[in-house]
Amino acid sequence: MSKINGSFINYSTPQRGSLSSQSKIIAVGGGKGGVGKSFISSNIAIFLANMGYKVVLVDLDLGAANAHTTLGEGLLKVGISDFLNGRINNLDEIAIATYQQNLRLISDSHADIDVANINLDQVSRLMSALYNLQADYLVLDLSAGTHSTTVDFFLMAQHHLVVFTPEPSSIENAYRFMKTSFFRKVKRYERQLGLEQALQDIMSQKDELQIRQPADLISALLKREPDRGQMLVQKLNSLQFNIILNQTRIHKDIDVGYSVQSVANKFFGIPARFIGHLDYDNAVWQSLRKRKPLLVEYPHSRLYTQILNISKSIAYSNRYKAVI
Repeated sequence: MSKINGSFINYSTPQRGSLSSQSKIIAVGGGKGGVGKSFISSNIAIFLANMGYKVVLVDLDLGAANAHTTLGEGLLKVGISDFLNGRINNLDEIAIATYQQNLRLISDSHADIDVANINLDQVSRLMSALYNLQADYLVLDLSAGTHSTTVDFFLMAQHHLVVFTPEPSSIENAYRFMKTSFFRKVKRYERQLGLEQALQDIMSQKDELQIRQPADLISALLKREPDRGQMLVQKLNSLQFNIILNQTRIHKDIDVGYSVQSVANKFFGIPARFIGHLDYDNAVWQSLRKRKPLLVEYPHSRLYTQILNISKSIAYSNRYKAVI
């Protein structure tokens, strides 16, 4: 269970088994706006659809949805707010076919709500509906920042993509987003596993135990509660950060992605993968101005190959084990 605005969401339902046998959820998040999450989400969804998968792109940047623009679609007449307010009973009713074969879009371009105003019941209902959508891939385009609801949507995925740029503020916010996600994951299971007191005791002695980073906390927990601590490690095993560096301008920028991967592995003690970078390219804003997907308008750009490789990395990725 996880706490949100003083309340708890029951994560035991819906079970993972309620997904269709081939469904995978890809969540695209990051701690800072303007880093290209919507652009990357949309183009990954297009590539996966072109690879023959049934894909639904879900724009969860409630109150500021813009995935429809990236796809070259018009304003949608119905959206997530209609579902949350009970005017629509099933997300399939608002999953609109796009110009791209195999790709549907769920958005809220006419939204009268935002993520900060969703109540507990609405969050639970939306999560349950997302789990039950029939598709090979659901691509969740999340809002910026570390709001608890945004992080909970991020954690419901099997593939956790963290997008940032080489700018120092963007890197800092990416770490903050990953750290918040990590501790949100811990918080989700500490009561279920009976670890609340143990974790509280460890944190009260963090100076003596030299707890400097999340990996130190888990190591201390494993010494104190080896069995239940290992159960928590198994839960954390599913949180694997896939790092995407956007808007690289010089070759040295690419090193930032590998540096973040290395630090994240050490800092959190769970696998992090740098799965690709995207060069800064004027073709991006040109395609947005034309309201046409970049992969359709500029198929010979370097970004085409770069996004293709990232999409393949996701589609063909193997599951990793925790290294704590």
